[in-house]
Amino acid sequence: PLSTLPSSTYPPSAYPSPSHFESSSLIYPALLIPARRTNEIQTTLKELVFKEAKRKRVYALEEGLDYAVEEVTNGYDPKKERKLVLSRLGPADTFSGEDEVEAAQHDKVFQNPIIKTIIASSAQEDSSGSTSPNGKPEIRPSYMRLSASPYSLLSVDQVLRRIMPCRNDDSGEASNENGNPLIEEIPSSFEVAGHVAHVNLREESLPFKYLIGKAILEKNKPKIRVVVNKIGNIENEFRTFPMEILAGEGLDLGLVEKMCAAQEVSDPNKIQIKVGADHQSLMQVELKEHGCRFKLDFAKVYWNSRLSGEHDYLVKQIVTSAHEELKVTKERHCIVADVMGGVGPFAIPLTSANASHYHKTPILCHANDLNPVSYHYLEANAKSNRCFSDRLVKHNLDGRAFIHKMNNEGVDASHFIMNLPAAAPEFLDAFRGWNFGSSKKIPTIHVHCFGEKARGPEETSRVHTQVLQRCERALGCPESLSGPEGRERNKAQVRIVRDVGPRKNMFCVSFLLPEEVQKVEKLVLDVNNKREREGGVEESLPFSKKGKES
Repeated sequence: PLSTLPSSTYPPSAYPSPSHFESSSLIYPALLIPARRTNEIQTTLKELVFKEAKRKRVYALEEGLDYAVEEVTNGYDPKKERKLVLSRLGPADTFSGEDEVEAAQHDKVFQNPIIKTIIASSAQEDSSGSTSPNGKPEIRPSYMRLSASPYSLLSVDQVLRRIMPCRNDDSGEASNENGNPLIEEIPSSFEVAGHVAHVNLREESLPFKYLIGKAILEKNKPKIRVVVNKIGNIENEFRTFPMEILAGEGLDLGLVEKMCAAQEVSDPNKIQIKVGADHQSLMQVELKEHGCRFKLDFAKVYWNSRLSGEHDYLVKQIVTSAHEELKVTKERHCIVADVMGGVGPFAIPLTSANASHYHKTPILCHANDLNPVSYHYLEANAKSNRCFSDRLVKHNLDGRAFIHKMNNEGVDASHFIMNLPAAAPEFLDAFRGWNFGSSKKIPTIHVHCFGEKARGPEETSRVHTQVLQRCERALGCPESLSGPEGRERNKAQVRIVRDVGPRKNMFCVSFLLPEEVQKVEKLVLDVNNKREREGGVEESLPFSKKGKES
């Protein structure tokens, strides 16, 4: 139905009914294999075999399709063979009838080196005299017609593949007959925060955004109540971004249908129901992460569920380090400073009285965030997770001002967490002129940042060096992290946190604060959120109101 609609953006009403997915069948490529080798071949081809929930991938042979009655009378036994269904790599709906069978038997999956090797080795065995029944090769290409899975069993990816035009690499065509672009990558992945599903759609997928939203909503009910799409860059120091509603509560279906039907509106970016003040209650979410419960306003604070693993990893790393430190120092607690703490994904699990380490490894955390809304939810989350005031101290300051406050007030933090990937390394200049005090404690800094993705193992060292040099430039200490001697002395490590894009990774850089930083001229902050060197010229902060994060 999509190719017949005149609009550049398909309205929610264009979403097919469940019968659309259940009334058809598809032909899949398959291999005829010896029954005795079924488990062996399935294991070898585990990445290439057919995978759908509650569907078989191994079938008995069919009379008239895989063998003839005459063959059985001549000694051929079909019970000794099986049909293994493979994933279809070619287009699913380009052919019909005999052409569809031909396409399945010559599907791209048969060009896979592993399958080609299995088929070729089987043919070589046969030529040497080890033939299968009736003189046929033991393993040979075939096909299998399977009825479409019930709509209720389909995943988001499977639904979208059946309603969105996917690019056929063989055809080379970039658009369909309606002028809409053919999709290179099905946008079936999304982030979940409580009852909110969040996608970040590419330009090519925007004409189908309401169909994508409905697929995500329908396949994840009742947990998901609303689906939103990021429609701009992070444009403020609070790391929040504008969003539009694609499906669920808050979507004015009548208005969307009218906008999609309007001939004069051809740009999908102009057809939007933006998240605004009317949706404030809808954006209030509750979620659980690693034993802690968090409340937040998804539209007004920064939260990324894809960092759940990083939150858990770094918390465990700090707790382990703190345990070893306290055994030596015999101090009451280990101090952690969370510079860009948000609603508390690090601070709450570090200090909750519900945490398993609460009594045996006491941690005092100073958690800070510039966003007053984040600060509000940090306080609420601290209360609901039993983070008491003697373990969690909350601040609502600029990151640099917070670092200076820790040093000026003699807070001997063992760890500083700086989770602001777009600009955290630049905030390291706040450590210039650091006073290590009488304790001479050297804190470990954990900085999150974006960086180039290495295209191969040979580029890893260069990429890591670039990240370390970015940190040491802000510290004003050349070679203190990237140089061989400095890297070893300050225990500098670079770790990949997650894959962000085709050429972009998120990293965590951990290192001991270089002692030479105390000799660097201290940064002076003025009341206008500017930075200046003592006796020098003012400079704008790298994450000022005019700055942007992609």
